[in-house]
Amino acid sequence: MASMGVKANVLISAVAALLIMGCAQVSAPTGGPKDETPPVPLRVDPPSESVNLRPDRLVLQFDEFVALRSPQQQLVVSPPLSSPPEWRIRGKAVELTLDSLAFEADRTYVFAFGGAIVDLHESNPAEDLKWAFSTGAELDTLKVRGRVTDRMSRSGVSDLRVLLYQSEIPWDSIWAGRRPDALGQTNQAGEFSLDYLSPGAYKGVAFDDANGNYRWDDGEYVALDTAAFESGTAGLNWLGNETPEPEPPARISSCQLDTMGMMRVAVPEDDNVPESWYVLMANSPQPTQAERDGDSVMVWSPATEGADLEELRLVWIHGKDSDTARVRLNLRSGMGSFSPRSEPTIRSMPQSERSWKFDRAVFIEDADKLVVKRDSIALDAMAFGASSADEWTRTFSLDMEEEFGSNYSIQFLPGALRLQGRGLNEDTLTSVWATHPEAYFGELSVAITDVPGAGWFRLDEDRFYIESDTSMVFPLRSPGKAEMGFEWDANCDSIWQSAEPHALKVAEPYFCPAQQPEIRSNWLVEWEWSLAEKEPEE
Repeated sequence: MASMGVKANVLISAVAALLIMGCAQVSAPTGGPKDETPPVPLRVDPPSESVNLRPDRLVLQFDEFVALRSPQQQLVVSPPLSSPPEWRIRGKAVELTLDSLAFEADRTYVFAFGGAIVDLHESNPAEDLKWAFSTGAELDTLKVRGRVTDRMSRSGVSDLRVLLYQSEIPWDSIWAGRRPDALGQTNQAGEFSLDYLSPGAYKGVAFDDANGNYRWDDGEYVALDTAAFESGTAGLNWLGNETPEPEPPARISSCQLDTMGMMRVAVPEDDNVPESWYVLMANSPQPTQAERDGDSVMVWSPATEGADLEELRLVWIHGKDSDTARVRLNLRSGMGSFSPRSEPTIRSMPQSERSWKFDRAVFIEDADKLVVKRDSIALDAMAFGASSADEWTRTFSLDMEEEFGSNYSIQFLPGALRLQGRGLNEDTLTSVWATHPEAYFGELSVAITDVPGAGWFRLDEDRFYIESDTSMVFPLRSPGKAEMGFEWDANCDSIWQSAEPHALKVAEPYFCPAQQPEIRSNWLVEWEWSLAEKEPEE
């Protein structure tokens, strides 16, 4: 019995020891600040910048445990290899198996790892990791240095992938995803430096490469230089800008016909694309009128009156694309309203035209029942505009020369207007507005110097073409901060263009003063602006 007690004690001690050993296992700590430090290589074998080398293996030893992230896609070898290396992780080391016979004689090879090697827990990539060697006795040591600046802010753009190609490489191959001959990245100041280049001419592009495919895609920030430059060049300055996201083909999302014969169509708006509308009745085109209001379009056609909806189709042609939609009847939308959907601004600068928009086509039935007043005094000798038999519109307009500091009103007496499908207005409609006194506005005098060439001076939403240093005076400006800028037409094609990579168009510069003028009521602001001002600090 005593021996069994000893054995039991030994067994309990062994279990306890196992439990203690289990509790003592090393594990990643929980909580605390997030690790944002990238892995740092402690040893590279063979060393970078070796010569007379045809390696069959590369070992990178880091200061922490690492992992791989899309290594074959991230690694760029220049010049390219006929067979990709094989990768292996050994704790804190990365090992690449290479084909020593794949390296050409007397060539410098550069391995740019991109974001292929990351730390184990937070996936922070090793920064700007490169390995270079030469199969001959000399290592190529030429460099290219430059900077990417945003064309609007004039500040450096960081974290862009910079790709260089031999000048004879066609751009079509570059846009198709050809691997670069040299690879780099912009720093926080937007600067880049690409090393180990052989003598010769190059061209380049930089973009944010959001999907890591080494190819510029629509929607990615981009800067490029279509002109060739020699290795050893310093001081390259590329202008970059955002590019629009790719959009699917625009389509009609809805088309509803009300009981009064008007179709309300929901479609996206694009001011740069011409559009036209057709109504098809039994596949036969019918006369049609249309008016756009943002993402809505109102369409009228005699064919819609009493039409068989099974035979009715609406066709939208926009640019090189088109869409056809079925027409659905909306029994609840046929009444409309005599109240305008939009009216003049309550108080503004004097205008020569005011407008009111209704929810359907508006006609002037009796102009004598339109009463316009200024400060309670009835006015005459003015022009009204609305729909006609040949052309319909939902806008009623009033043309007259307004005066400063006045109060205006218009009365639509019963019987003055007729809405399509509604008949005459039976109640009096009244609309009021006013103009600011002349002393409410200020004046801006601008002297622009050091103009680099022809372009457009911008003041708020207005653009003025200038060719050299000049002075301009802008009276009657509303109080508040003005926004000035200059769009330089650097290539003199009369278009201020953004970067369009596939068209090989580079971004043209925009100049913006460090401070903007403040307009004050009844005050002359004199402003001097040199376009040679120092760019803002990072």
